[in-house]
Amino acid sequence: MNGKPIHVSQCKDIKSSVVIVEFGSDREPDILRKKIETMYSLAANPVHALRSVGSAALNLCHVACGSSDGYVEYGLHCWDTAAGVLIVQEAGGVVMMPKGEPFDVMKRGVLATCAPELAMQIVPHVKHIDLTSD
Repeated sequence: MNGKPIHVSQCKDIKSSVVIVEFGSDREPDILRKKIETMYSLAANPVHALRSVGSAALNLCHVACGSSDGYVEYGLHCWDTAAGVLIVQEAGGVVMMPKGEPFDVMKRGVLATCAPELAMQIVPHVKHIDLTSD
């Protein structure tokens, strides 16, 4: 950024982490309930703070430059995540599906973190949403 390489943060403990979550645009009741349950589970105990920026690309860049430690969302499309995922990976971050599986740009979810240890602490708090792939 501004001619200097960016790097993810060094946070490995969920209790110290700042995690970005989003509602997205889908207002189907079951999907909305699962997103709220995920947010509640993360906020009730483990994370230091939750944030919401509103754009998958910006959220991924916040993880890449270290201003946030993680980002999780369901309901995204490949065009929402493709570039940002690469930026996170190039900055030293980890990207996977919210259930902890390898990332698939055609599936409609993402979990991006600064470290695999943090990702594995976030995974149990995420309520899975089964969506049709792009």
